[in-house]
Amino acid sequence: MSSAPTFGNFSAAFSIHLDGALPTPLVAQLASRLSTLIRNGDIPAGERIPSIRRMARLCKVSPLTVANAYTRLVEAGVLVARARGGYFAARTAPPPRPAPGEGDPLWLLQHAYEATAPTIKAGCGWLSEQYRYSLSVRRALERLARSDLLPTFLDYGNPAGFPALRLAIRQLLARRNIACAENGIVLTHGASQGLELALRACTRPGDTVLVDDPGYCNLYPLLHMLGLDVRGVPRTKEGVDITALEQRLAHDRATVMVTTSVLHNPTGVCATASNITALYALACRYDLKVIEDNIFLDLAPQTQPCLARVDTEERIVHVSSFSKTITPGLRVGYVRCAPALARQIMEYKMAMGLTSSSLNEALVCSILQGGFYQSHLADLREGLFKAQKAACTALIKAGLTLYTQPSGGMFVWARFPGEKQARAIMRRAAQADILLAPGSLFRPDGQDTPWFRFNVTQCDSPALLNFLRTEARSRF
Repeated sequence: MSSAPTFGNFSAAFSIHLDGALPTPLVAQLASRLSTLIRNGDIPAGERIPSIRRMARLCKVSPLTVANAYTRLVEAGVLVARARGGYFAARTAPPPRPAPGEGDPLWLLQHAYEATAPTIKAGCGWLSEQYRYSLSVRRALERLARSDLLPTFLDYGNPAGFPALRLAIRQLLARRNIACAENGIVLTHGASQGLELALRACTRPGDTVLVDDPGYCNLYPLLHMLGLDVRGVPRTKEGVDITALEQRLAHDRATVMVTTSVLHNPTGVCATASNITALYALACRYDLKVIEDNIFLDLAPQTQPCLARVDTEERIVHVSSFSKTITPGLRVGYVRCAPALARQIMEYKMAMGLTSSSLNEALVCSILQGGFYQSHLADLREGLFKAQKAACTALIKAGLTLYTQPSGGMFVWARFPGEKQARAIMRRAAQADILLAPGSLFRPDGQDTPWFRFNVTQCDSPALLNFLRTEARSRF
């Protein structure tokens, strides 16, 4: 009878305590704890760790949880998997986590997605695992695998996107009283591609484009790469600063504005009905095309107003996706606009990358047609509301000041007391295995600001709150 695999006499395994009551998924808890033990040398390089089933028994979790955690650690270079040999602590330490440059907050854009990104992603822009609709994705995959149409989904798709999903999206928009022509929907590879295609169709190099200040950080590099002149319009707690917007329109001859009216990123604010009405009136008066980046629309109640809802002249280009309500990896977005503009967008889409993924679109369509998506949205909104409330309370207790307390969604905009250097705090956080998003990242001109964006689904870590308390009390 073979002896059990050694693991430091299992002392490290016994020290791994997983708490199912915490919002952090068990997979993430186990992966984080093992990574720390290996990086600190508590588990020596080359040491064999327990098998998946053995670790599952030690930690009192399912083998699937352990398997997913091990897979993450292999991808990050923390563990090495050997065929029929098990899992071992990597003999060569994974590459050191890169530190953000002195004046380069855009480091976050790339680094947040890398395997070496900090474990605690308090500043990231996506839902933590427990909020994702993973079970529905698994069921949809099983249905599609049994479908006679599977070969069709593996081929190039319709240039405008999977027809059944486009119809389902029109029905979703109709629930919100957003009118949409039958040929006014184009499916895209996520909302990011939707924004790029809409901008290419609505602008020419040298045009002036107005944006929220602060606003969506990934948008600004795109605008500059397209050769556009970017001008910021301040945001208030009611929405776009209407007075500042009118002054911009009177002097800058802007052709397009990109804005978010619902659960604004990064502040979490929803624009008021009067603010939306005033903005739309200015758009009509100055012949301004508005691209409404409303990726968080489904995280708000169906009664929440938005620009597309008041659009009577097909002036609003509505961009959204399912990455915030199902899972980010599916990369299915859409653009709702006037049919003539939809044709232009579709031509750009074909020229740049042919069709979008039929398989991903069929998966999303299956989920929407499964009968439980609306109840999932209701549960998700309630869960985010509770997480928002808990995160705001925790941030205030840690010594931070809130811009406002949003009524839902993913984000809180908060700052430390005094005149602390936000970028220096970001660098110290990275060294402590914490990803923070400084406010300068969300400014179109990159100017310093004391504010930070916090993701409420990633703010339950005691290590994060201890770090925030320490920084809040610090003089620098």
